[in-house]
Amino acid sequence: MNPVIEALKFRHACKKFDPKKKISRQDLDTILEAAWLSPTSFGMEGWKFLVLASDDIRQTLRPACWDQPQVTDSSHVVVILAQPALIDPSNEYVQNSFLRRKLPEDMTRAYVEKYKSHMEKEVFPRMSAYAWCSKQCYIALANMMTVAASMGIDSCPMEGFEKDRVEALLEIDTGKFEVAVLVAFGYREGDQTLRLRHPVGQMVEFR
Repeated sequence: MNPVIEALKFRHACKKFDPKKKISRQDLDTILEAAWLSPTSFGMEGWKFLVLASDDIRQTLRPACWDQPQVTDSSHVVVILAQPALIDPSNEYVQNSFLRRKLPEDMTRAYVEKYKSHMEKEVFPRMSAYAWCSKQCYIALANMMTVAASMGIDSCPMEGFEKDRVEALLEIDTGKFEVAVLVAFGYREGDQTLRLRHPVGQMVEFR
């Protein structure tokens, strides 16, 4: 079996973690490297990964996450933060991101203008900068969970949380960052809920 497909078959939204089992720092770094290597639109990397290992901080956070036991029973929780202000076409960060490519000056200007045009005509009329950044964060989320699964590490992505409350508890500077999604990592305990999927033929169409 393809090793990626094998990892995806192993992965599921783990609802019951073994609180006694912890992820090694080496394995955690591999999961975070998968996030770091993930693609973003135009290479903007408008994200940050906040790793919560402290039992105390996760106990404090749990009530703001629908009291889900994954928050406290997992080994680590990663809070993926979006950086909406960073990706504004007027932000110097955007130009500096393109300058990393070391292209001729006229090509860099052209890339910046293309980015600005795309954001103003295609993105912002349809969604906020936060929503657009969150879309990128979910690419990293998927890669982290897949790499974790390839190492026999379980995960549970979580959208069930009170965003404003979580940001306040974690003392997030919301002028720079906003919580996009949370994901718990650890090792399963006991029987897990059945993972269900509609037939692939219902989800895939060829033209």
